[in-house]
Amino acid sequence: MILKILFLSLVFSLGLSSCAKNATTRSDNNNRSENSQQVLKGSPEMANIDLGVGYLKRGKKGDLDIALEKFKKAVGYNPKFALAHSMLANVYDRKGLFDSAKKHYELSMKYNNNNPDIINNYANFLCQRGSYDLAVERYMQVVQNPQYKSPAYAYENAGVCSVSDNKIDKAEEFFRSALKLNQKQPNSLYQMMQINLNKKQYFKALAFLQRLEQVVKPSSEMLAAGYKIEKGLDHNDLAKIYLTKLKKNFPGSESLKTINE
Repeated sequence: MILKILFLSLVFSLGLSSCAKNATTRSDNNNRSENSQQVLKGSPEMANIDLGVGYLKRGKKGDLDIALEKFKKAVGYNPKFALAHSMLANVYDRKGLFDSAKKHYELSMKYNNNNPDIINNYANFLCQRGSYDLAVERYMQVVQNPQYKSPAYAYENAGVCSVSDNKIDKAEEFFRSALKLNQKQPNSLYQMMQINLNKKQYFKALAFLQRLEQVVKPSSEMLAAGYKIEKGLDHNDLAKIYLTKLKKNFPGSESLKTINE
């Protein structure tokens, strides 16, 4: 089960064609820089973005470095192109070059601070680096942006970030907000199940587990949680069923090691 921030990476969440839908016919570097969000789909900067994304999707050895060079070229053609800075930041983040990633995330915000996908990815970066309050603030900025079509994910990310910050009550609020928008949001259901299990509120935890089981196939974490929940309710026969499935389907898993039997 996914426990980390759900990254809506710019590789997949930003429609590249939408970046060019308001294309300008200006072709020189100075004009593109002044109006950086209006670029021709066939312009040099977009061509390099497309190539870089292709290498990231392919994912073979060395492709990350090639993608990095393509995104650098895109920035070279258009220094104020927010998407190019976001893609550079994404790659630097993957390579563990966090100072460079931060620099380009901030530049992407500087040149387009109203694109919800760019804001969301910057928020993810902030949360992963421990800047929880600022990250949550950015997620709420995304939620309030009418351009963003999946606010449930932004609420969910804010919830996961709040869990990392040990602000459980706040996290619950975010997960509930996500589930109001999408009752079948798997990670939010899982997180709510886990929060209630940790509080030993077994009936509530069971309700979320049952909803989750209708959405996704059981993971080792779900089966272990099911065992613990049923044990907490003194449903020993049902707990045994979860344990049997866990041993059969996920032998040697970390989840199995958390059960003392």
